Amino acid sequence: DPGPERGATVEAGLEQMIVDVNVSLGTWPFQKFALNTPGQLARHLKKEGIAAAWVSAIGSVLYPDPDVYDETLFQELRRHKSLRFVKTVNPTLANWRESLEHWVRERGIRAVKLFPNYHQYSLKDERVSEMMTAARAHRLVVFVQMRLEDERSHYPLMQVPGVACEEVIRLARAFPRVPFIALCAYFAEAGPVARAGRNLHVDLSFMETVDTLRTALKSIPAGQILFGSHTPFLNTRSALMKLELARAGRRQLRMISSGNAARLLPG
Repeated sequence: DPGPERGATVEAGLEQMIVDVNVSLGTWPFQKFALNTPGQLARHLKKEGIAAAWVSAIGSVLYPDPDVYDETLFQELRRHKSLRFVKTVNPTLANWRESLEHWVRERGIRAVKLFPNYHQYSLKDERVSEMMTAARAHRLVVFVQMRLEDERSHYPLMQVPGVACEEVIRLARAFPRVPFIALCAYFAEAGPVARAGRNLHVDLSFMETVDTLRTALKSIPAGQILFGSHTPFLNTRSALMKLELARAGRRQLRMISSGNAARLLPG
């Protein structure tokens, strides 16, 4: 790698596709989204130059049984090859084992997403360890949603703290063969998480500072950063500009934009 290159923009450094690992679809009580259908989402991402996206159901966050919204989303995404399904798992539910087995065997899922803060459990919970053992056996990638919205903008009667970095690190270290992707980590959180283990990765969506990507690469290996936009909660273009304006090497940009995702989530 020749190192940082001033002006390595989308034209110079991102000749290949972009893969977004942090996309959701559905409705949220505290925001109004313009992207309401898989078709709208697929067209929007294509227009922005994003070739593929890993998508979870927003409704599965607040509804008692994630399977209800997940089943609807799974069926809808089958008509859009660029949109890839992520299963929400709540290990505090009595039927999570049977549900996960079904989704692995019958649906062929590749990734699961955890919402510890919204589903009100600690990553130290023994049930989480049981779920992680199953994830390891089925070779699943585990997404941990650190937050859905900036805590400063939460609705006053629904204040939900972000997931503690220490718990994510502890769990990942206990299961070093399971790839973890921490979504929506703040800039100050991303470094400690990513540096804690080779199986830990972070996305770009909530990382904000001056020259974000170049600054992040000073302390985080490029192999542990993935492109994530957090669409539709955040503006897709904001995340893309972190790539387009980054003064970083071409090889680093390729790894972050798609290479790391292809390695962790092939297909």
